[in-house]
Amino acid sequence: MTRESCLSIVEALARIAPFDRLADDERELLAAGARAFHFYRQEIVSHSGRPAEGLYVVVEGEVKRFLLSPAGSEKIIQLAGAGETFGEEAALLGRAQPVTTQATRDTLLLLIPSASLRRAMTASAALNGALLGRLSERMYALIENLQLCVQRTSTQRVAHYLAQLAPREAKHCDIRLDSDKQTIAAQLNLTPETLSRALGRLTRDGMIRPRGRRGLTLTDVGMLRSCAAG
Repeated sequence: MTRESCLSIVEALARIAPFDRLADDERELLAAGARAFHFYRQEIVSHSGRPAEGLYVVVEGEVKRFLLSPAGSEKIIQLAGAGETFGEEAALLGRAQPVTTQATRDTLLLLIPSASLRRAMTASAALNGALLGRLSERMYALIENLQLCVQRTSTQRVAHYLAQLAPREAKHCDIRLDSDKQTIAAQLNLTPETLSRALGRLTRDGMIRPRGRRGLTLTDVGMLRSCAAG
């Protein structure tokens, strides 16, 4: 790695939590072992079952981490955008990747090797606590998503997903869906066709109104939340 590329990785880490909590020399140690990778849209980052190399940091773009059913349908476990990390669970346990990871758009990633990550966590209590907090938040989100898929109908799942995109005090608002319908459906454990039917029902019931290709007007956020709650 050249000095220039090492410095650029240090600068990138300094802008991303929780690595911004490290001292400059600690970030330099991480950067010395780190590698930067560019992935094009739909390119596979890593396959399920492959040995874990370390923790990934999303500098630009977005990746999806997913499982495939025997029929070939996806169940998205995590969408990680700029400033987010993934792969900690396998890297810290020294186990194989449990899911497949794919870029959903042109993406720049940093890979911090497992050994470098462990050294940094040993040296910095702040980093150790921040990574633990992130893993806890992700576990809580997974449980919430499982609860949503098991206990709610398809229309309730879609209503809940949309209601979460609205500001807390909003009665109505315009939103733009960052993901395509296939990705949203996979997050909610639905087929794209079922998602379309649920959106149609919410439209007919006056809770939403389509606005362009990915835009929606949430015409009654209160009704959406009531629908989501059942």
